[in-house]
Amino acid sequence: MSEPISLEQQINDRMKDAMRAKDAPTKDLMRMIKSKVTEQLTSKSSKGPQEGDALWLSVIEAYVKMSQKALIDYEALGESGAEHAAQVRWEIEALQVYLPQRADEATTEAWVQDVIEGMGGAANAKLGAVMGAVMKAHKGEVEPALVKRVAGRLLS
Repeated sequence: MSEPISLEQQINDRMKDAMRAKDAPTKDLMRMIKSKVTEQLTSKSSKGPQEGDALWLSVIEAYVKMSQKALIDYEALGESGAEHAAQVRWEIEALQVYLPQRADEATTEAWVQDVIEGMGGAANAKLGAVMGAVMKAHKGEVEPALVKRVAGRLLS
């Protein structure tokens, strides 16, 4: 059985394919990710993974998170931010293939409900404690904002 292809190789291959296809947006996005990885490697204040897929994944996750925040701002601008919002939305979608699949709302709700029941029910559970327990038990599998929303709804 062959080893899985590293994220670095996947990004390089996608960039080369984009260059051959004259797909400038994809080429630019892949170059930007490579640049951010290089920045991370050369930064003295860098905290976090320093090699392999963990490094690439942390850079991609950070970029997607930043882009999601920017998307909200662009969408709030209405018509004047529509073009930028479309570009950011495309970038987020283009990078999703490299991110691990996150739990859907139904799965997240089941995990949150289990934690609440383990704490003695909604009357005894606090939002922060529930979030902490779910995030600890399912690190990387669930979106923190979704956990907060679901926990808030179940505790109210």
